[in-house]
Amino acid sequence: MSARLFSDDILFYQRILSVAGIYQGKLDGKWSTAVDAADQAFATESGQIATQLGSFDQRSEGNIRTLLPQTQREARSFLTRAKNFAGFEVRIISGSRTYAEQDQIFRKGRFGNPGPIVTKARGGQSNHNFGIAWDVGIFQNGKYLTGDSKPEAKIYKQLSSIVLTSDLEWGGNWTSIVDMPHYQMKLDLTLEQVRARFEKGRSFS
Repeated sequence: MSARLFSDDILFYQRILSVAGIYQGKLDGKWSTAVDAADQAFATESGQIATQLGSFDQRSEGNIRTLLPQTQREARSFLTRAKNFAGFEVRIISGSRTYAEQDQIFRKGRFGNPGPIVTKARGGQSNHNFGIAWDVGIFQNGKYLTGDSKPEAKIYKQLSSIVLTSDLEWGGNWTSIVDMPHYQMKLDLTLEQVRARFEKGRSFS
């Protein structure tokens, strides 16, 4: 992970680093020597986690390293379990998003923008905005399975039976909005509480 990843939102990155317990400076949206040191420490820890738990495809790696360290551990363990999903390849295709990135996705299919509606969550309303969630893609013989059809949804459900643990929540189990590719850390906090802590740079535990 580097400054370039969230170059348009240093404040967001400061919050990620603060929640991770790596940065104790001001949340002011300014790059400083303290942020730079925290960035290097974050990259080092991310590398150590990868060495310990294994590395994966390039796309998964790029998304995993946007997550909080504890979430990175869960995501890597997740992909290790997913190797037992015979006949399919599982990749992590989305990780952390800034509020601005979330708003951009929210606008798809709305306000005259092309494409289908992707999400009902605006910036600050998705656990992707807090470093604790990821989306997976299932591939069969190189073909991406979206999970939108009943047969493909069944495949995503089969995956969940292999990878789901007591520490994770699966969007396929939701009732109001079913999100087959979505996994997130299970916290004893509401979304509003997670957002409040994140914006203050406080740990979720």
